[in-house]
Amino acid sequence: MLENIVAWVLNNYIGEYLEDLNTDQLSVALLSGQVELENVPLKKTALRKLDLPLEVKAGLLGKLTLSVPITHLRSEPWALKLSDVLIIVGPPTPDRRYDVEAVERVEQQKKEQMLDELEKRHTVSC
Repeated sequence: MLENIVAWVLNNYIGEYLEDLNTDQLSVALLSGQVELENVPLKKTALRKLDLPLEVKAGLLGKLTLSVPITHLRSEPWALKLSDVLIIVGPPTPDRRYDVEAVERVEQQKKEQMLDELEKRHTVSC
């Protein structure tokens, strides 16, 4: 059961950064609450959300250690430690150029969304 919960957490929170996150790779020591993954390749899209004029050419996560509070799964924090992270970046390929206007549009949309959320909170609290 714990392996399923850990697999769900890893897939939902860091699965978008890791290539072929295979939950069969999990080494779960149930009594100690330590989960380890080793030598997991990074996705080429791992840094896309940062909107940098860079592209991941290759990447490898040497070791991922997740500490799970076995006795308090929902009330205590889970700790994630990444070790030996190697990322090789370069300029984006011609089909993926850095578009300043697109970045500005996305930033504007984020600002508008934040304002909408604040307005909703304000109307609910009044």
